[in-house]
Amino acid sequence: MDVDKEFRQAVRGASWQDVKDVRFTPELEARILDQAVKRRKRNFRKLYTGAAAIACVVAAFTVWNPGASGLREQWRQSAAALSEKKDEATLQKALAPLLKAIPELSSYRVEIKGTAGNVINALLRKQDGVYAKVAVNKNTGQLEVFKWSAEGGSEKIPSRQLASEKAAAFLKAYLGKNFGQYQEMAAGEIVRSKSRFLDLDVEGLYVTYKQVEDNQAVPFTDISVWVDGVGRIVSFGKVNESERVLLTKLQKALPELQDDAVLANKEQGGGGYSLALANADNQGSTAFIGMSGNGDMLRSYSLENPKDGKTERAPKSLAVERASQFLQSVLGDDWKQYRETGTSTALDYMRYYNGIPVWEDTLSVEVDKEGRVRYYNKRADSYELSALPDQATAISKQEAEAELMKNMKLRYAEHAVIKRDPQSREATEVRPILEYTPAVGSMEIGQPRSLYWYIDAATGKIQYGTGNNGFAYDQLASHEPITLHGGKPGSMVTVHTKEEAAGLLANEMGVDVNGLPFRERTEENGPFGKENVFTWETKEGKRLEVQSNAETGQVTEISIPRADANQTVSQKEAFQEAVRMLEKYADSTVTEVQVSQIVQPVEANPVSSGSWAFEFIKSYEGVPVIEDDPDEAYVVEVDPATGKAIGFSNRTQIREEVALPDKTRAVPVEKAALEYLAHQPLQLVYTIEGVEGEEKGTPKLIYVPISDKAYAGQLIRIDAITGKAVIP
Repeated sequence: MDVDKEFRQAVRGASWQDVKDVRFTPELEARILDQAVKRRKRNFRKLYTGAAAIACVVAAFTVWNPGASGLREQWRQSAAALSEKKDEATLQKALAPLLKAIPELSSYRVEIKGTAGNVINALLRKQDGVYAKVAVNKNTGQLEVFKWSAEGGSEKIPSRQLASEKAAAFLKAYLGKNFGQYQEMAAGEIVRSKSRFLDLDVEGLYVTYKQVEDNQAVPFTDISVWVDGVGRIVSFGKVNESERVLLTKLQKALPELQDDAVLANKEQGGGGYSLALANADNQGSTAFIGMSGNGDMLRSYSLENPKDGKTERAPKSLAVERASQFLQSVLGDDWKQYRETGTSTALDYMRYYNGIPVWEDTLSVEVDKEGRVRYYNKRADSYELSALPDQATAISKQEAEAELMKNMKLRYAEHAVIKRDPQSREATEVRPILEYTPAVGSMEIGQPRSLYWYIDAATGKIQYGTGNNGFAYDQLASHEPITLHGGKPGSMVTVHTKEEAAGLLANEMGVDVNGLPFRERTEENGPFGKENVFTWETKEGKRLEVQSNAETGQVTEISIPRADANQTVSQKEAFQEAVRMLEKYADSTVTEVQVSQIVQPVEANPVSSGSWAFEFIKSYEGVPVIEDDPDEAYVVEVDPATGKAIGFSNRTQIREEVALPDKTRAVPVEKAALEYLAHQPLQLVYTIEGVEGEEKGTPKLIYVPISDKAYAGQLIRIDAITGKAVIP
């Protein structure tokens, strides 16, 4: 039903005396709409039976206490439910032509997965692994993306004739009488980017149609259809009107972008749509274009040609000139708000608002030696500049520096690069270092840098995010060291053969693998060297695995499936089991660790067991120890149903014992902080995203360290023994 329409008609039919004093606030409208839904469910033939019903709602409004959070929440839920019903109706209408064109999909279950902006994302699911993704434009009610992961695929590519016939038959059924407006323009093998993954990676051909007027193809009115090796339609994408306008605008900024470029693929994700335009220039390149919002904001652009080798960049002067012309065309007057922040080789720009940088609102551009723009990226989506807080609300720089000083801490790096050859940039001096840092989980890189931590300019408090693989050491409240092996080097568990691996699983985890299908292999594992991998598989297709160093036999990884989906084991119980496991399988030279991340149990999925997971870093005399990058050294998984360890992974790349500097020789923290600020002075900036893992809210004023351009991209350490900066 059209609830909005019936609501408007009911209001028009109500007595003026009943409603003349009513102000239709969003809250009141939501409540009336809630009544509309409820009454419709009770089989009322009309939304309201005249003015009396409206008057009842109005009367209820007059005695309602605006401070009643329960009612506000009820209204919010009602509005959400109504929005969901409208989405369902829009989706059903949009899917009708698709189900007519592919009747097999009618038996699939429809699941709305959520909305992003004006896009309804949904799945048509038959069973696990057999489904179709669809994206529908809420404003137009049109299906814009369809991707079908179907059964019975083929690795072969269909003939051009078969692809054309199947695409035409599909579009005739899908478009109906509108099919006559379109004409096939091109067909080719599905385009794969060098730097992106396909949402649906199949072997097949794309067939592209355009609208035709007066026997002329209308640019950027494309529909793309994919036909797989067995002649099935597995993908559909359509350029919408907003995208057409933007592509026309982009063509003016990029003269090489041809009118007869054809849509080879359209995907939804990352806050908008992305398009692949084949035959984008006269060299047969493919343009990959990312858009945000309704398709009216260019988020990214890259031009790729499989024949190209490494792109040779333009000299900086030509690059700046060409990039400025391009950005002026794309952004219009808004371009005046950006300033260049790049290095001698890269072109990067950042927005400034009232003289203050907006940290995530950055632009990157690459220009080749012919002066063509080959790459563009705008990091930030749309936001309101008026939402940026007044800088008068910020604490002073001196107060921020005092907060930084309070949070400087010691950290060991086992193999720190101290010097590099100025020409080759090869490391010429590598040694352990004790350093002062404001964040154990982040390396301090001169501009540009990622936002792992900041000082909130409103509260004056430091805020940390999560780092690589969820490294959350700085976020944890406690950093108590855990002693292993009684504080002395321990023994090493080794496995060299299938029998020893099977015995380990039986004795350690109570798992009998006798009679299960088995395979064994030896593989290179990067810095860890060669490893032996012993694998068994259950009849349900689940794996049990033991890995060990091929030379020493040291066990580096153990993995078995969860018992079931139950979650009854507490964090304390699971942690005790994790430490027991670590005590046995950590490197014999490691006598102390600290927790760097605790992952709560969830439902299992294809890429995770969903169990309790405890990540640890090495530690020495209470000081955290990292390697080349902040990363966990060990991970232990514990079954949330049984409380038994079901996983262990040794990720440390350093097996030998390393002699670390004496922390008692460290200079006072105040001296180290002043040296840090001399190279990384704090600056007031806006953030519209916050740190990694932080729930996105309103924009904030924050203080972050920003180095001189001379240190851009360089690692900056503060040696705790000398108190001096080390910049290799």
